[in-house]
Amino acid sequence: MELEQSLRQSILSTLAYFDLSQFPLTKEELFVFLWEPPTVNYADFLELLQTDSFVNGNFETKNGYYFLPGRQELVEIRRRRLIISEKKLKIARRALRIIRSVPFLKAVFVCNTVASEQASIDSDIDFFIVTAKNRIWITRLFVTFLLGLFRLRRVKNRVKDKICLSFYVTEEALDLSKFRVIDDDVHFAFWINQMLPAYDPDNFYAKFLEANSWTKKYLPNINSSSASSYIFRITNSKLGKIWKSAWEKMWEGSYGSLINEEAKKIQISKMKFSGNKIDRGDDKGVVISDSVLKFHEKDTRIEYRELWKNKIGV
Repeated sequence: MELEQSLRQSILSTLAYFDLSQFPLTKEELFVFLWEPPTVNYADFLELLQTDSFVNGNFETKNGYYFLPGRQELVEIRRRRLIISEKKLKIARRALRIIRSVPFLKAVFVCNTVASEQASIDSDIDFFIVTAKNRIWITRLFVTFLLGLFRLRRVKNRVKDKICLSFYVTEEALDLSKFRVIDDDVHFAFWINQMLPAYDPDNFYAKFLEANSWTKKYLPNINSSSASSYIFRITNSKLGKIWKSAWEKMWEGSYGSLINEEAKKIQISKMKFSGNKIDRGDDKGVVISDSVLKFHEKDTRIEYRELWKNKIGV
């Protein structure tokens, strides 16, 4: 009985979180995304899920999807958003082919609504970018320039179908735990575990998930290997590899550090000129450093968490 109560609460917590983004779950997704569940295997989970007394009006199902009571319309919403997200992934592929040869670019993960199949017509396409140590400013300068040149970068009011370059980390700064707004930062935990490794020749996605294993406390059923084999991955061409390697060789050591510092000065000056505040203190939405660049001016995680807590009555 205690197991059933605990599992039911976990299911409701999970469905309530995804209800905020109007996203119903399949039974497989529901099990994988269970928030702080009791220890239960998949077979026992399915058995309980099919028991009327266990469900008892706490949640409903339609066409293989599970959702909170009275939210049947979410099934059609998800179908439409899947089609939209697939179209935006094609744009992401084009962008990746343009930037994949940028020096010191280690990996690019698609994140946010497109990665989680929740994109709307007007959504942008978010990239999470991993760079080499001490070369984050060089990489950002090239990526920003190239995507701007091809009119693919999000700027001001040009949002729909554009690439949002709001999060960069270096290879030694993959652990994002210190950027939580609270220990059980529910939105951040799901966000980390719903990325798509789009360009990742050295399998940084596995390293990223290992570095953020703190999320396993809340999402123990997530299988980190599932997304690592995702067919979306873009690889580099032979010529691109040669080009990339040549520039990285040229800019290694102290000379490369000098170039990185100059790239930093250029970009910081531009940020100041645009009126952006550089020193944000303890603001975890915007971080500007030599290992992490995070530009989330409107960080809604606290608000999201409160809405979620209200839904589950906590």
